[in-house]
Amino acid sequence: MTSVLNHRRDEHAQSMESPRPKLFEMISGYKSTQALYVAAKLGIADHLTRGPMRSDELAKEVGANPKALLRLMRHLAALGIFTQDESRKFRLTPIGELLRNDDPESMRYNAIFAGEENYKATGDLLHNVRTGETAFNHMYGKGHFEWMADHPDASSTFNKAMAQSLRRLENPLESYDYSGKHLIVDVGGGRGDLITSIIRANPGLKGILFDLPQGTEEAQSQLKTKGVADRCQIVRGSFFNSVPEGGDVYVLSRILHDWPDDKAATILANCRKAIKEDGTLLIRDNVLTDRDEIGSQLDLTMMIMTGGEERTESEWRNLLHSTGFALTKIFRKEGQFDLIEAKPNKLL
Repeated sequence: MTSVLNHRRDEHAQSMESPRPKLFEMISGYKSTQALYVAAKLGIADHLTRGPMRSDELAKEVGANPKALLRLMRHLAALGIFTQDESRKFRLTPIGELLRNDDPESMRYNAIFAGEENYKATGDLLHNVRTGETAFNHMYGKGHFEWMADHPDASSTFNKAMAQSLRRLENPLESYDYSGKHLIVDVGGGRGDLITSIIRANPGLKGILFDLPQGTEEAQSQLKTKGVADRCQIVRGSFFNSVPEGGDVYVLSRILHDWPDDKAATILANCRKAIKEDGTLLIRDNVLTDRDEIGSQLDLTMMIMTGGEERTESEWRNLLHSTGFALTKIFRKEGQFDLIEAKPNKLL
């Protein structure tokens, strides 16, 4: 009886707890985003791989003000990124290790990308919501991909962030059954991390990497480094105009969510013109569900950065049908991007 009463008291105490701390944490989150960005940009985690260091030692290494860096490090220690021992030296935690450039699951460039133009554009969210105009376009005067074409450093950061996202998540495109398939076309494939992983896992496949010139700037060296340059051709162009013809499999990995329905439909229609009649379209993207916190957060990011959107199953089905494809299967990946399989609809 006593344990039941104690349990009820605990429940009552929890119900009486103020929601203010939780809300304050949400309100203040922007500071932590910037603190992580600064740590990633300065490469602090890479310097700490040599062993614990005091903030003044670190400041000399990374070119920072000692006192300001100490205050930054204390905040990040409170977040669990670093620890500080009795000698006032900082060291990495398991979470902090993910900011190292050489960690296989590194998120360093994700933090940098989030803290630069992405972060600034988010500050214009009110305008975005009031008018429907993409925040990035309003702030920078042009679309995100057009802007990156003029800023190669930002384009490189974006490509590295996308590559790091790909590496740290299980890749359903790698394990897909490509039996009977010979040529895969990676539409909007950037520097080639995805198509490299697919054709390395499937020795019978050849590939075409297709993207804008700025997207494929680092592709040739990537293909050579991974030993697949002899099996993968680089073709440059815009998927709004056309895509290379004759592929058995067309891949759109985290591409369509960048665009609103009309532009996504143009990309899909061009894939439909190019694909073999018995071909397969594979889309690696979110299939939104109710109370999807990660998906809804990404949906906001797309609204802010590109004017694109994440889509529900019915929205995907309708979009594909309107462009001559039939959605045949969804491979759901808990906590990760889903894989949508579609086939040419011969009735259209």
